[in-house]
Amino acid sequence: MTKYRKLSHSVYHCNYHVVFTPKYRYRILEGKVKEIVE
Repeated sequence: MTKYRKLSHSVYHCNYHVVFTPKYRYRILEGKVKEIVE
């Protein structure tokens, strides 16, 4: 699959950036979940 997607009148490229912001400061992500997220 190519980097850019094409429609009849346009070409586009989408990227996603997810930011996880917990409400409280204690550690929520531990163990394997922490490794996957990093």
